[in-house]
Amino acid sequence: MLVALEGSSPTIFGENNYKYYVWDVYKSTKELPKRYIEGPAAISWGPSGINIRKMSNEAARFIKTNRGKIFLVGWSRGAAACIQVALDLHRAGHKQKIDAMFLFDAVDQDGSTGDFLNFIPGNVVNCYHAIATDKDWKARKLFPTCGKTAAPSVNLVAREFKTTHGGIAGADKSDAGSKNWMWAHLQREGVL
Repeated sequence: MLVALEGSSPTIFGENNYKYYVWDVYKSTKELPKRYIEGPAAISWGPSGINIRKMSNEAARFIKTNRGKIFLVGWSRGAAACIQVALDLHRAGHKQKIDAMFLFDAVDQDGSTGDFLNFIPGNVVNCYHAIATDKDWKARKLFPTCGKTAAPSVNLVAREFKTTHGGIAGADKSDAGSKNWMWAHLQREGVL
């Protein structure tokens, strides 16, 4: 099964992210069942009814009611929600491991969970993390990358790309190669 967790759609400006990489993976996957979960508004502290906690709760419910390999893909706060799902399933004693997580610049920006989302727990087998490095000081403060460490049993493969936080997920003109890199891992894992 595949759970795709978006970064910030719909935004407070009424846009959606149906042109970015998380949506592309969801549309193109061979995995069934599958679930697409929209992300929070641009500012998720107030105007958005969606946050990392609500997204991860929805994803965990979907996983618990279905069978098959577990794959999670996310961008931005959606990628942080992937980490939260893994933590929640681990704490709940869910016996099945998450086969792979595919993260596009995970950021723990809304504080809705109270968890430290920099750590990938041991119930994840493989984690592929594309990290954006072309961030000015403001973006580094607003969008601090999380998911940089993992339990010893996790195969964490992280790579930095000189692109913006949005660019890494297909929102800007240049992703600096993040799509090709991630697609190779998605194909190797049998998701695409």
